[in-house]
Amino acid sequence: LRLVGGGGRCAGRVEVKHGGEWGSVCVFDFDWEARWAIVVCRQLGCGRVAKASPYAPFGQGSGGIWLQPFFCRGTEDALEECPHFGWGQHFCGHEWDVGVTCTDAVELRLAGGGSPCAGRVEVKLQGRWGSVGDDRWDMEDAEVVCQQLGCGSAAGAFFAGDRFGAGDGPVSLALVDCNGYESTLWDCEIRGWGPYNFSHGWDTAVVCQGFSRLVGDDGACAGLLEVRQGRAWMGVCEDQVDMKVAQVVCRELGCGAALAIPGSGRFGAGSGPLWDGGFQCNGSEPLLSACARRRPHGQGCTGPASVICSPYTGFRLGNSSSSGCSGRVEVAVRGTWGSVCASEWELPDAHVLCRHLGCGRAFTVPPGGSFGSGDGPLRPDAFGCSGSERHPGECPVAVLGKPPCAPGNAAAVNCSG
Repeated sequence: LRLVGGGGRCAGRVEVKHGGEWGSVCVFDFDWEARWAIVVCRQLGCGRVAKASPYAPFGQGSGGIWLQPFFCRGTEDALEECPHFGWGQHFCGHEWDVGVTCTDAVELRLAGGGSPCAGRVEVKLQGRWGSVGDDRWDMEDAEVVCQQLGCGSAAGAFFAGDRFGAGDGPVSLALVDCNGYESTLWDCEIRGWGPYNFSHGWDTAVVCQGFSRLVGDDGACAGLLEVRQGRAWMGVCEDQVDMKVAQVVCRELGCGAALAIPGSGRFGAGSGPLWDGGFQCNGSEPLLSACARRRPHGQGCTGPASVICSPYTGFRLGNSSSSGCSGRVEVAVRGTWGSVCASEWELPDAHVLCRHLGCGRAFTVPPGGSFGSGDGPLRPDAFGCSGSERHPGECPVAVLGKPPCAPGNAAAVNCSG
């Protein structure tokens, strides 16, 4: 058994080999349940059925027709175990050569949003990524996409051109109608399985709430850890969270490095229920939902878990010297780089930064603007490092008051390394 013309082993025209020759399979078009497709996908180890059609969706075969199965139960181990008229005996032509797309052949992602949980909806069909077009895209459709991707519930349903830009490849799916509770997008009613060379005016997009969040602090990068369970947020027991879990949470939220898991006292006791399940992460997963689940230990919960991430996703020296250890101080917040104002930049701050960059200790703090001002406005972040912190994100940070930082007054540092 094989599938031909679908861009991979799990999608295409169904063909069987008999007597050393490959031939296609056709069925009566009134076999609406298409349980033959269930047998095909399972026999090939390709998951469940995403889409099945008797109308030669992957083109007509050029050889003989070997089988015409009818009214399979769906429990057969092989396609030839379904009732059929005999090898080479059939009452249908190549125009009814069946094709199937199994779930292992289709993939779902969000593109253009800068995060795994926001962006233009794209589906991979026949080896190519394409958009999903729907002129009535709504929150029920978006809910299924977000849940399938492990991104919690939907926060918004949009047309891609309004938020993330339209696609430039094929349209993989068209006219999707979900009720919001399907396990995958392929379980929804889909009127058009492509790929199509359609206009991209109805390309769809979603923004998901995410599977995890941190609450109880001023920013989104520190607080009590909560995860999405169904359609509700629940806290997590602190003994179920380690630094590898924290690393994944910080990455999912677009924050910087995981700095600490301080326990339940730091951000209060929380107000909602606690989930006593947990996660087994290796620290490299893009989303917390991608980590393996730990079973509840049934020993009660000592308190809610909390996580502190650095709000900064990167530190570097701009316009730096040949050694790379002298230059303008720049930080990234959610991927956007900016120079730090020099008004409150002092030697202890510089010590921590130099050590973090592998440049030894700070040698001097030159006057602001010594290495230029960089592009864009200066960040009004006032670091309050003691000098002993392991990471600049561990330092207390205040926001400079008025007046704002003088133009060109960008912090600079000369490290000893």
